[in-house]
Formats: sequence, structure tokens, C-alpha cells
Amino acid sequence: MNRKEAVLMKRALAMGLTILALSLACSGVSRAQGTYSPDEDGWVSLFNGKDLTGWHLRHAGESAWSVVDGVLTNSKASIDIISDVPVEDQEVHVEFRVPRGGNSGVYLQSRYEVQVADSQGQQPSPGSCGSVYSKITASKDACKAPGEWQSYDIQFLGARTDREGNQIRPAWIKVTLNGEDIVEGDVDGATGGEVDRKYGVPAGLMLQGDHGPIEYRNIRYRPLKTDWAPEEQFTPLFDGKDLTGWKTFQTGHGTGGKWSVEDGAICGTQDPPGNGGILMTEKLYGDYEIRFELNPDWDIDSGFFMRSADDGRCYQSTVDYRPGGTVGIIYGEGIGGWASPDPGWDRFYKPNTWNDARIIIEDAIPRIQVWLNGNKITDYVDTEERLPAEGRIGLQVHGGGDWQGRMARFRNIRIRPIEAQ
Repeated sequence: MNRKEAVLMKRALAMGLTILALSLACSGVSRAQGTYSPDEDGWVSLFNGKDLTGWHLRHAGESAWSVVDGVLTNSKASIDIISDVPVEDQEVHVEFRVPRGGNSGVYLQSRYEVQVADSQGQQPSPGSCGSVYSKITASKDACKAPGEWQSYDIQFLGARTDREGNQIRPAWIKVTLNGEDIVEGDVDGATGGEVDRKYGVPAGLMLQGDHGPIEYRNIRYRPLKTDWAPEEQFTPLFDGKDLTGWKTFQTGHGTGGKWSVEDGAICGTQDPPGNGGILMTEKLYGDYEIRFELNPDWDIDSGFFMRSADDGRCYQSTVDYRPGGTVGIIYGEGIGGWASPDPGWDRFYKPNTWNDARIIIEDAIPRIQVWLNGNKITDYVDTEERLPAEGRIGLQVHGGGDWQGRMARFRNIRIRPIEAQ
């Protein structure tokens, strides 16, 4: 195995194989059309108040976790639990009730602990309630008495890594306890008791259960986008009115399919049945960040093409929205047919409505990162140069079968060039 192959394997294991165990646990269950259901303010609940659906134990053993009167309760020292949903950058709201002398913790990405403890009236320390354990001491005592409900509002940006997985920027965190801001700063490394040190890789929220009794409720998150490039840096590739700047290409999927603009969206379908094709930009693009919205009909196979050649060879972010399909993985269209691991995309997909997508592609041997509705789901690093460093951006209508008039839809497509390193 050469160095580049080792890098690819490292990322595949980190982003995909970690999630595989969760997929296997659900084998035999039909893929949902999407289960992502944020409220009107963008919050997604991690605890349903009824049972432990959406959570798993850190390891095998006797668990003391249960749901009592809508409260996630650990009745004695047992095992840590972790949310199934892996998250990168996030705002988290958690309410907790710690008994006298109690000790627990809220772990962002299962690596960075915000301490939960009976600390009222004590001088803040690296191990007191609200501190980032062993790293950042709370600036003040904002704790309530043991047995009272308290709340955390946490903003968290995960560590950033280069294409080889080396950390280039530490994680950042801001902690608000009971309405009082008490911590803000970089967190240089895991805090102890972490699941792993795969910095930069999205992972679940962990609640510490191995120290004793603790109660939690109203656990929710929403993606945090504070370090995303501002919208004014982006240029539209589609004006919402016509297909100026785009043209169809005949590929192995057919002579082009049928493309139109309806209600401000590019709509593609087969015409005649079984005949597909690719709609691509007239211009070529190299390194860039691109944002767009997608809303395909159920049971179609489409895709978003990057660095495409005129014959359709490309890196594809899949929009394979059908039973057994995937959205947001990277597929080597005409360049080997390989695919990055399934990230459990349906957990971040909203059915029957518009979904936000964000993709960054960089370098001649590319690193491709994909976000769905603000959640990072794919981080793929190739091992060789398969295509020219510039190519077209394309939208696919897959050939074969019969779409029966169903459509792939894309809108609000805008791009921000990235200067090649």
C-alpha cells in the first residue's frame, strides 16, 4: 500500500466504516426517503422523550439508562451513551439534573467534554461544572443547587484537518450555563475519556454514564455555519429563468434527456422513457465551493457532476434517490466506478421538499467534501489524478428504466472559486 492509498483508507475508515456498524444494526429495514425534520428554527431533537431510539451504548455491558417520565435517566454508574447522528459543527441545547455529589459530562463529537457536576458555591476549576474538562476553566460559578434542572447552550466548531487528516486548526467551543457565558476558546485536543482522536471527523454527542446517576432532557442540535464563506462571495450559475450558460451532452445515459425551467428550478427527466443525459455548464471549473438546492422525485437516479469531461466522465455526488440508493456519496463516473462509503444520508435528508447541499472540491488529486442541510456527510480524498484539474459542472438524468415522468430538480446554484494551492 502506497502513501496515497493509506490516506484514502484512513479517511474511509473514519468517515464511513465508523458509521457502518450503525447501518448493519438496521439491515433488513427499508431505506426511508429521509428522516431529517428540523423545527422552524432549525433545531433537531436527539431525544424523543419516550425511549432510547437514536442512541447506542459506548460498549457492551449492563446499562442503567432508561426513560422515566420523559427524562433520560441513568440510575447508577453504568455505560456512556452516544447519539447515532454524527455531527461536525453544531449548536447544542441540553438540560440536566445532577444529584448531590454527582458527576457526568456532555461530550461534543464524543471527544470534548463539558463537565456536568455538583459544583455550586465552589471556586471554578478544570473539573467543575461548565468547564471544558482539563482544558478550559469556567470563568464563573453559574451553577444551580443539586437536584435542580440546569441548561447548557453550547456552540462548537470541530477541528479542521488537511487532506491527510492532520489537524490544522483546533476545535472551538463556547459554553453558556443557565444563561451565563462561562467558556469560550480553542480546545487543543481531546479532554480525556474520549471515544477516539479522529479529529475533524463528525461523531455523535456522548453523555457520560460511568460515574453515577444523572438525568437529561430536551437534547437538541442544529448545524452551526459561522465559519462558512459569506453568500456575497458566490456567483449564480443559474438565473432561475432559462438555461443560459448550460447545454446538454450525449453520454452513455442517452442523447440528453429533457430539461426545462419550472418555478425557478432546473428540471430534468427522461425523454423518451429510458433516454437520459447530462446538462452541463458551458464553462470549465477547477477548485471551488458550490452550493445548491435539490428536490428530486422519489425513485429516480440522478447526480451532481464535478470536473466532468464532455463524455460524462466525472466525480459525481450522487442523487440516487430510490430504494437502496444514496445521496451525497462520491462516485467515480466512468473513472473506475468506485464509491465512497454510505454516510447514512437519510438521517440528514428532508423528504418531499428542498434540501441544501454544499460541496468543496480542491486539488488536482481531489479532496471532495459534501454537506447536506448543513451536516457534513462525506470527506473523500482520491489517490490519483483521474481527470483534468478543470471540467464542467453537470446535472444528470440517468438512462435506463422508465422514470414515468418523474423529475430531478435543482435550483439556487452558486459558486465560489478557490485559489489552487
